[in-house]
Amino acid sequence: MKTKFLQLLFLSCFTVFGQDIEKANDHELVTRYPGSKIVYYFQKDYNELKFAIKPAKPEKEPQKWLEVAGHQTSIVYEIPLGKSTVEVMKNYQDAFKASNAEILFQCKGGECDGTTAWYSAKFFEKVYGKENRQSNGEISHYYDFGTYHVSQRYIVSKITTSDKVYYVEIGMTPTYDGKPVKVCVEVIEQEALQSGLIAINADVIKDKLEREGKLILEGILFDTGKATLKQSSFKVIEKVGDYLNHNPKARIYIVGHTDDVGSLDANLQLSEDRAGAVVSALMNNYGDFGTRLTPMGVGSVCPIASNETEEGRMKNRRVEIVLKKK
Repeated sequence: MKTKFLQLLFLSCFTVFGQDIEKANDHELVTRYPGSKIVYYFQKDYNELKFAIKPAKPEKEPQKWLEVAGHQTSIVYEIPLGKSTVEVMKNYQDAFKASNAEILFQCKGGECDGTTAWYSAKFFEKVYGKENRQSNGEISHYYDFGTYHVSQRYIVSKITTSDKVYYVEIGMTPTYDGKPVKVCVEVIEQEALQSGLIAINADVIKDKLEREGKLILEGILFDTGKATLKQSSFKVIEKVGDYLNHNPKARIYIVGHTDDVGSLDANLQLSEDRAGAVVSALMNNYGDFGTRLTPMGVGSVCPIASNETEEGRMKNRRVEIVLKKK
């Protein structure tokens, strides 16, 4: 089941979908403003874009760009007549906040480049100009967004899940005074685990545990044959502490696993000691979590790879966290 991480707070059953252009759909991550319709739409399996993440100076391009690449979805909505960019953008901002999205940059009107004069407003021209944006052959796709209007709004956010990283850019502009507002939604989607971009954090842990019930803590390492944590492990343990502090009702098992080298009894004891070491590290450094943490050692009885190869044995030597029933 597809999860909508950005459920706009005002979504209602009165949203009109029948007026969309053919084969157009909302992105699963970002729902539309009620009553709006899709007027331009395309997807690309892979594309490279630049999102502005710092304002421009008068008659200059943005001072800093974020270069992103991945699966692209580009949607232009026309908002019901009478709705302003102020109210539409506020609801997107509220939705980002509710989803714990990381806001990389946002600006409005003249604040984007320090001017209110259309002829010197370079920010939107550079962001949505043909040098940066390719509209899949449809020149009207970005047309209105590359011009200046005092009511324009712009925001870029990053959303990290357990298996993907999304970069979301939203720009909005009135076409002309008295005309409907248009909203351009760009989503660049990256397969985090495949590209090595995943960075574990409290939100990733929460998402993974709620969806799958467990999470392997990549990066927790011990001295060979011992329960002594390597110093680098604390980067990961700190994130688990953040998760526990941000989710005070959560209770978890810390589960130690080993390969099958050595006796079963020895491996059971080693895995239990290693799970206990992680619990101690959490309690001593990141909070008094009391009975919310339960260390468990299961030795070699739950492998995730063959123990016949060193690569497989490395995968089996691991620490997992498992969500406990409340």
